[in-house]
Amino acid sequence: MDAKSGRHWVAWANTHARNSRRVEDLDSMFRRKIEAFTDALAVGGAGIRVSATRRSPGRAYLFHWSWKIAHGRSKASEAESMAGVPIQWDHGDDRLSRAGALEMVRGFGLAVPPRSVYPPALSSNHIAGRAIDMDITWSGTLRIAKKDGAVAAIDYMHNVNSNIALHAVGASYGVLKLRSDAPHWSFNGR
Repeated sequence: MDAKSGRHWVAWANTHARNSRRVEDLDSMFRRKIEAFTDALAVGGAGIRVSATRRSPGRAYLFHWSWKIAHGRSKASEAESMAGVPIQWDHGDDRLSRAGALEMVRGFGLAVPPRSVYPPALSSNHIAGRAIDMDITWSGTLRIAKKDGAVAAIDYMHNVNSNIALHAVGASYGVLKLRSDAPHWSFNGR
């Protein structure tokens, strides 16, 4: 395999550094909170698509550096190495290095500005199993029970980061929204 960054690292990560999409793989305390929140969403008529739960540290490393290099937040020569992930970020040409990193960002389907303005973290709640990336959709007004049983009426907004009413319902279950990253919810909002 070519060690230089590029799309082929997505396939490598899918074999050697997989993410989970399974709610069952979350930390047991956070899992119970997510299950209660998503059950309430489903009863209210929302659709839920989970894209990530527990993340491999190697995958987090690839996400972090590909995002930073692709978006010019770091030079490829500044990327740290990680044992077990034999990638070569620096292609000897900044343009080629950024292009390889951008192929990875696109291949991984990473949230980019304006959906996410920060690079994926090297250590995160995803690695600990205390975060979930999920898209929540509905049409019109969602009527959803908070943890205390009170029903909230929430209008659909395309930008979930701005939907404070939805965030409040999640918080009632102990599931907090990171407002700078569209799909991301966690136990502490980070």
